Amino acid sequence: MNDLSFARPWFLLALAVVPIVYGAWAWGMARGTRRVRSISRAGAGGPRYAAVALLALAAASAIVALAQPRWGTRTSVIPREGAQLVVVLDVSRSMGSKDVPPTRLDAAKAAINATLNRMGGDRVGLVIFAGDARLRFPLTTDFTAASQVISQLETGSLIVDAGTSASAGLDVAISAFDPGSEAGKLILLITDGDDLGDDPVAVAQRVNASGIELLVAGAGTANGGTVPIYDAATRQLIDKKDAAGNVLVSKLNEPFLRSLAIAAGGRYIGSDLRSVPGAVEGRLATLKRARIERQSASLPVERYQWFAGAALALLVLGWLAERLPRRAARQAFGMTGALLVMLLLAACSARAYDLNEDGLKAYRSGDFERAVELFLEARAERPDNSQVTLNLAAALHSAGRYEEATTTARRLLQSPDAVTRGRAEASIGHHRFALQDLPGALEAFRQALIENPNDGASRHDYEVVLRLLNPQPPGDSQVQQPPESPQPNDAGATPPPGQPTPDTQPGGSPDPNATTTTAPGAEGAQPQPGQPGSQPGNGQNAPDNNRPASPAEVDRQLRDLDTQIARLVQEAGDNPTASQALAILQMLAERSRLAAIRDALTGGGDPRDY
Repeated sequence: MNDLSFARPWFLLALAVVPIVYGAWAWGMARGTRRVRSISRAGAGGPRYAAVALLALAAASAIVALAQPRWGTRTSVIPREGAQLVVVLDVSRSMGSKDVPPTRLDAAKAAINATLNRMGGDRVGLVIFAGDARLRFPLTTDFTAASQVISQLETGSLIVDAGTSASAGLDVAISAFDPGSEAGKLILLITDGDDLGDDPVAVAQRVNASGIELLVAGAGTANGGTVPIYDAATRQLIDKKDAAGNVLVSKLNEPFLRSLAIAAGGRYIGSDLRSVPGAVEGRLATLKRARIERQSASLPVERYQWFAGAALALLVLGWLAERLPRRAARQAFGMTGALLVMLLLAACSARAYDLNEDGLKAYRSGDFERAVELFLEARAERPDNSQVTLNLAAALHSAGRYEEATTTARRLLQSPDAVTRGRAEASIGHHRFALQDLPGALEAFRQALIENPNDGASRHDYEVVLRLLNPQPPGDSQVQQPPESPQPNDAGATPPPGQPTPDTQPGGSPDPNATTTTAPGAEGAQPQPGQPGSQPGNGQNAPDNNRPASPAEVDRQLRDLDTQIARLVQEAGDNPTASQALAILQMLAERSRLAAIRDALTGGGDPRDY
């Protein structure tokens, strides 16, 4: 009961009164007995100490019950209502520019975390994008964990390709919402608009048709800032340059962001990121709220009933003690006390056994998180049971929580039993292997063999990890399989000791020998000149598809297109119509395509690589 707590601990102060009252009574009775014996030769019956002691214990139990003791935990489902918010954040290298202090990305992260602090029962998800997009975490109400993930984001993330594509981020965001929920949906896009990606018109129309609300916030300034990149030679950040050696300057593309928001039926909230929390809070307040069916919380288990029942039983026994003969009372009370202790221990063991069995059922059904919850409750009931702790470690492993599984198994390394220590070391070896910490796994399996030299499974796992750390020379065809995930033991709360048989489970240890390959994605075909949607207007700026365009010709087309974009942006002003917004998006998309052609012809590289 290392997690023992009290809901109203101030009641425990009254416990000090019980021994004082009992001591005063005993002193008074002893004094009275001596006086009686001093004036009479007849033997006087001694005071009923047992009866009063029982009544004192009853009072103490009642006081503890009033303090509401609790230990152990239980999982409760709390109904919550809220809307859905998916944040789409640009993590391209241009977000490292310092025209917005300290950097664009840091200012965006601060705005998002401030937004989370204002959210109530809503759910939030995060999509990050650069050249492509990834769902960083799905919709969740765990704002603390979400804030930690957001705070750790850096520009040029390894899980997304170089470049910038807001269109890809919006596409992933659309699919990130819960389709079965009736809650309102809101996308918050934060980017510098340095590039728009493939076919922004179609993406804007998909957002509009989906009924999802869109807020767009700009990160950057009109004057722009340089793009910092890491130079491997000097191991320092330097400003990115183009093929001609000129320092690149990334500027906030407000015409694109404003046009994208309007074309998608949303709103552009400007480039002051400090206004983001208030704008999002106000928009979420207008959206439809829906019940979130499953929001689990870990709550302490109230145990006051046991002490209230004990107080009542002790009160009855104290009443009987005053009326039964002394010898019969002592025998009855001794047997009753022993029986109560046995019943208490049996109740704890039975509950731990039931929780362990329920955890095993959840594990076999693939509900590893539920298995973790049940094993935690079983361990709270019987913290000294090593098998429950090993089962908990195995469930954490299968849930992908390898560090927690390692910490859990390490609790058994102080056990006086060598077999238990060996099983704990073997369990740690599996968890370190899953984390691809091969030296740590090797050391754990070695310790397991030291504790239990006859453990054949640990010997096999040790040899496998040793072979992985020291690959065989070419030509050796023998293939070793990696250690498999530990599986909870099917025994109950107090099973006989024995090494659990490893079995392949979902979320098991990855094979370090396996070569990770990425299936080629179905890249969207680039619009070809002359095809619908390939360029704005009537296509007069498109190069002839029958002959290769020269750099000079592409430059001329870009200048003409820049003139058209500038004229249309000036005509549209700060509040373009939907048709004007779509026209601007089409022109900007065509400009991005032509810039890619120009850089390919001049060897300037991909214009979206930052």
